[in-house]
Amino acid sequence: MTVCFTTLSLCLILVSLSLCSEAHESLVSSTTSGLRLDLIHRDFSPLSPFYNPLATHSERLENVIRRSNSRLARHFKPKCISPSKSPCLIESTLRQVEGDYLMKLLIGTPPVEILVTADTGSDLTWIQCKPCKRCFQHINPLFNQRASSSYKTLKCTSNQCKAFEGFTAKCTQKHNRCRYNVTYGDGSYSHGHLATETLTFGKTSIEKYVFGCGHNNRGLFSNSSSGVIGLGRGALSIVSQLEESIRGRFSYCLVPFSQNETSTIHFGENAQVSLSRAVIVGNKSFEVPVEKPGGSVQSGNIMLDSGSSMTYLPKGEFYDSIVSAIKEAMSEVETIDDPGRTFHFCYKTKPDIKAPRIGFQFKDAAVLEIPESNIFVEVSDGVTCFTVAPTHWPFPLPIFGSALQWNFVVSCDLRKKMVSFQATDCSKKV
Repeated sequence: MTVCFTTLSLCLILVSLSLCSEAHESLVSSTTSGLRLDLIHRDFSPLSPFYNPLATHSERLENVIRRSNSRLARHFKPKCISPSKSPCLIESTLRQVEGDYLMKLLIGTPPVEILVTADTGSDLTWIQCKPCKRCFQHINPLFNQRASSSYKTLKCTSNQCKAFEGFTAKCTQKHNRCRYNVTYGDGSYSHGHLATETLTFGKTSIEKYVFGCGHNNRGLFSNSSSGVIGLGRGALSIVSQLEESIRGRFSYCLVPFSQNETSTIHFGENAQVSLSRAVIVGNKSFEVPVEKPGGSVQSGNIMLDSGSSMTYLPKGEFYDSIVSAIKEAMSEVETIDDPGRTFHFCYKTKPDIKAPRIGFQFKDAAVLEIPESNIFVEVSDGVTCFTVAPTHWPFPLPIFGSALQWNFVVSCDLRKKMVSFQATDCSKKV
């Protein structure tokens, strides 16, 4: 079944609603119709440099959930330093690189392999560069831009620098180079220069791709990669920079953790694009609370997040009612407390347990039914838990996490402003 969302009220972070293609001079040297890349899960994919074949499934899952909760706790809107040094907003939420999915890319001329975190909630692509005053440790060497013949720092007077004013810092007549300062809510930051460089995906090269060359990066960033590739909705994201070349289309397919396979992402014509107001449990429907003046719940909005394994719904009566309805429908289960205090509803695993129908009803769309294997996961021997948790301050916006996206082709069409879900077997590299 394919479920399409054509409404803007979803507020999906990976859909770009504000394009700025005129500010870019990027060029794809070959067709993107067949461009398919691996999304390497940090813990579960054998292609990951952090994959530990000796670790148990429960140990890997524990690491994933820990990062997921840590990610939510630091999900702040960023501050950016403008010439007036006052905070300003940018188009989509940015956060620290704690995501689970990695991408291998080549950058520069001659090309150098880098490992970056793929993030549907970030816009700016940036990596750590030489010289680095303060840098966090990661497995790849620092990018030496001086060794690349295609690297070019943007000037303050360039159209690209002007277009991204929210990220840029004050220029001086002596140093006419476009600087960016990105500061996150917990004090972490990345400072450096905006530049253009050749980015290579397989046989496809992107010339004059705008990215951040970070020379001062501090905070609780992940050591699994040297930076982040932004798949968000802002003008700096790769999706926006390649909008004309990929015809506004991309899709991804996430493999369940239990399969230890590699997920994929498509850009361009091969992206399978087909033409929440409530959560449904069995025959019951639970309306998302209406936002009150000064309140924290944003009715109808949800963030589609590839970097958060868990799904988070508004805490309080809304979430508690959903859990109560599930427990009522599964009255035969023996509920137990989660030893790790991560999950809010767990029970002793039994092969004959039947969970109720659970789905998400979005505005002007069919009900998206979620497979039981996505909703309930065996987190340890004999313990199965509900993968949906209540939101908490400081980030009250609901999050549709990666576990609920398993074995769906999640497709985006920027031009039509549409997102769709199509059930499939992601392990078959669709």
